[in-house]
Amino acid sequence: MSRLALRAVFAACAVAIACSKDATAPTTPIVTDPNAVLRWSDPANWPNHVLPAEGAVVRVPKGATMLLDTSTAVLGGLTIDGTLRFDEKDVTLQSKWFQVSGTLEVGTEAGPFQHRATIVLAGSDSTSDPLGGMGSKVLGLVGTGHLELHGLKRTTWARLASTAAKGGTQLVLDRAVDWTAGDHIVVASTDFDPLQAEELVVQSAVTGSAAGTTLTVGTALKNMHYGQQQTVAGQTIDERAEVGLLTHNIVLRGDSTSLTTGFGGHLMIMNGATAHIEGVEVTLMGQRHRLARYPVHWHMASDVPGQYARDNAIWHTFNRCLTIHGTHQLTVERNVCYDNVGHGIFMEDGIEHGNTVQNNLVVLTRTPVSGQEVLPSDNSAASYWITNPDNVYRDNVAAGSQGHGFWFAMPNNPTGLSATTTIFPRRTPLRAFANNVAHSNRRNGLHVDDGANPDGTTSTSNFSPRSDPANGSSPIQVADFTGFVAYKQAQRGVWLRGSNLRLTHAILADNGIGATFASSETFVQDALFVGETSNKGPSTLLSTTFPIRGYEFYDGRVGAERVTFANYVSSGTRPASGLGFNRSNGFPVNSGNYVTGLTFVNANGVYLENPKADRDGDKAAIILDTDGSLSGTGGNFVVANNPILVTSACTNRTEWNSYVCPLHYVGMSITSLGAERAAPMNITRDDNVVGAMVGVPNDSMRVSMNLPANRGYTLAPTNGPPMKPRVTLSRVAAGDWIGLTLLYLPTTFIVYRDGDTTHPFTAANSKAEVDAGNGTLYWRDATTRVVYVKAVPRTGQTSVSIYLEPR
Repeated sequence: MSRLALRAVFAACAVAIACSKDATAPTTPIVTDPNAVLRWSDPANWPNHVLPAEGAVVRVPKGATMLLDTSTAVLGGLTIDGTLRFDEKDVTLQSKWFQVSGTLEVGTEAGPFQHRATIVLAGSDSTSDPLGGMGSKVLGLVGTGHLELHGLKRTTWARLASTAAKGGTQLVLDRAVDWTAGDHIVVASTDFDPLQAEELVVQSAVTGSAAGTTLTVGTALKNMHYGQQQTVAGQTIDERAEVGLLTHNIVLRGDSTSLTTGFGGHLMIMNGATAHIEGVEVTLMGQRHRLARYPVHWHMASDVPGQYARDNAIWHTFNRCLTIHGTHQLTVERNVCYDNVGHGIFMEDGIEHGNTVQNNLVVLTRTPVSGQEVLPSDNSAASYWITNPDNVYRDNVAAGSQGHGFWFAMPNNPTGLSATTTIFPRRTPLRAFANNVAHSNRRNGLHVDDGANPDGTTSTSNFSPRSDPANGSSPIQVADFTGFVAYKQAQRGVWLRGSNLRLTHAILADNGIGATFASSETFVQDALFVGETSNKGPSTLLSTTFPIRGYEFYDGRVGAERVTFANYVSSGTRPASGLGFNRSNGFPVNSGNYVTGLTFVNANGVYLENPKADRDGDKAAIILDTDGSLSGTGGNFVVANNPILVTSACTNRTEWNSYVCPLHYVGMSITSLGAERAAPMNITRDDNVVGAMVGVPNDSMRVSMNLPANRGYTLAPTNGPPMKPRVTLSRVAAGDWIGLTLLYLPTTFIVYRDGDTTHPFTAANSKAEVDAGNGTLYWRDATTRVVYVKAVPRTGQTSVSIYLEPR
């Protein structure tokens, strides 16, 4: 064959024209009547009256309709330019690859398939790419291809109606289901360990009007699975195990070698193609450690209104569950994902919008073996990986991941094939996140942080939605994560990083930590936190000495409004509390962090651990009790066991390991605007109480602390005074002030506030004169070179910055 002829053959392969490995012509059925339906089993419809044999590459031509009425050998490849329809009988179709630009139909939406149809993607791990970019072992929809897979309509998942004991063989469900003997099911973990999920086979099913359905399974349960609803503080806590159906009468799977190699089949739906997938069992799919080789994958498909994946079981897969990539307006509904590696329901680039993901159950999301990650973030694999908030996530369950449950990992701009600088996911309003459930995840149930980077890594990120995402100064849009339920997270139920976020109507129970907000203007409202319920499993993932707490304060301003805390009871080895602070915190703490409208039922209100010497955030921990629902008196502060926060007016609360203080507090930040470091620094109060500060982590130019107002403080950096210090006070109440004393070496200088160098302070004759003034005077002791300033905000302001600058 000439070089030009070879080029022609390779070009044909590259544009996805079906060709065999040796470039022989595909086997094409004989079409004499374009209106006829050809039967695959009829030899008369094939060249030489011979059905396609193993390894044959077959093409159903455009305009032809073929009825698959018999099982096939493993074909070398199958191109469907016309229509291939499964006959209503048990039948298996096997091929090393499929290309569909016509229609592959197994049942219809109006008439679901009644028998058992199996589509097998066969072959070994190979670098061959017969369809030009789609890889091998692929069912690929290209051009205007249609995929219609419609299995029997079945109940995809339910919950237990009573606890299933370890060693038992019966499961009582909360509803009637149509599951039968031989069906495979999965029961989710209800403990901290996601690996307590169990795959079982139904032996019998008995449906009763009161009990729903009672299943007898063939293998004794290895773990207890909780199945009771509890009433705590007048609200219902539901920690019942989910039970998902894995068996469907349409099966799309990799061949038997997939299980040992991790090289399963994969389904790709390309732009222009259409897929409706329901009632399908997808198993042994996805290709380990291969980008874009996922079990079910809408790939750069753009707008797909009306397309869906619903009521399917996608299980024992090697690379994700279902991928939405560059695709919008897709519906993903009532699916069961089980035993998937890497992120489960996966939104890829961050451009995806208008999709609806609802009522899905994801059980046992695994992190990959080291070195087999598709993305670095797969090491903390999330059951739901969400890169754009402009989508609907409603009534989903993340039932056990070795990483996170729901992870909002929004990039600054879309990445990958969708890269653009005109879209800003981190500033895009949240369309809907409502009534989702996370449990038994080793990390966080809901994690809003650590956005995706273009190189596939993640880094700290803030979600701060705006009405116009392209304009960071446009009006604020509040993002409300509502109705979220999280239990048995070994780390946190919820972690939010951003601004103007809300967690409303949440129920967070049995978590190591209920919720932590590394945020500003972010609040939990109308929620229930429960320390411990009667769901007491055997897992030891959570230390018996770990100080469990409900809501953790961090930087802020953050707060809790109309929240009930129940069953936070300290033991001899472990403190427990409704409120606490993020542990071992070195970062600034907002003095406006607050609570209001709290209720405590069998719960210790607060526990603040003793500050660590190298963590200034610990030392600055304070909580404003606006209405007295925490301390008994509105306006009190609860403060950490740090002498510089405490005066004789404060009362020690032993069980809180903290003090209640009827004082005002302000935030103070000392920054060196010159070359000299501000940290470490000693802050000495006017009664000689000293606070030793180490500075903000990774920033030796800044020290931050909360301090009682209306007192004097001497600031003494260990390494000597900065040449250009700035002291900023925040959240200063009307009438409050702070006296500042600091050593200042320059002999000629100015003192001014709020950046106004045109109106510098006037030198006073004494410290007393400064104290008697209105905050526009300073005094310097010529002998000691100490400068004293009274820091007072301008009228109507709640913050002030004092600058010293040499002249």
